Amino acid sequence: MSHKALQTDSRQMEAINQGENSMKPDLFTKRDAASTTPDEENVRARAYELYEVRGRIDGHAEEDWLQAEGEVAGSNERKAFAASAARSL
Repeated sequence: MSHKALQTDSRQMEAINQGENSMKPDLFTKRDAASTTPDEENVRARAYELYEVRGRIDGHAEEDWLQAEGEVAGSNERKAFAASAARSL
């Protein structure tokens, strides 16, 4: 493979990598990980899963985030209820 071909391939890979990062909704890329709570991390991870399941199609970030928040909140409520029920036994 020639040097010029290698340059083209590296430029294409750089463009692909930049494109993948730009496709992530802002909710997932512009947060400071050091200032997040465990619940927020769970919401972020679940919302990103929803984004990937959709085929990384942009335009649904808020919908994914709200669905993920609901799922995490529901999970927390179930855990709290189970802990309360266990204490009352």
